[in-house]
Amino acid sequence: MDTYLINATNTYRVATVDDALALREKLEELENGELTSFSYTTKYIKVKGEIVEEYQLVKAKIDFTPEKDPEDKIEANYSYAGVTF
Repeated sequence: MDTYLINATNTYRVATVDDALALREKLEELENGELTSFSYTTKYIKVKGEIVEEYQLVKAKIDFTPEKDPEDKIEANYSYAGVTF
């Protein structure tokens, strides 16, 4: 059975807006996929009503191959602490 990864939406946490914009630039340079959607939202961690930390939640959608006529077979690999899944 042939399987084709059509697209993926990844969610990242980065510290600053500058980091979010740098991530966008990096994702725009992907050789095997095209960044088709990108957004970030400022999130806050509050303790007793006071903001103690701020970060950016980034969502990025990457298209790999057309759904109706797939051309490329892409594999997704994830690693954690040196172990690839």
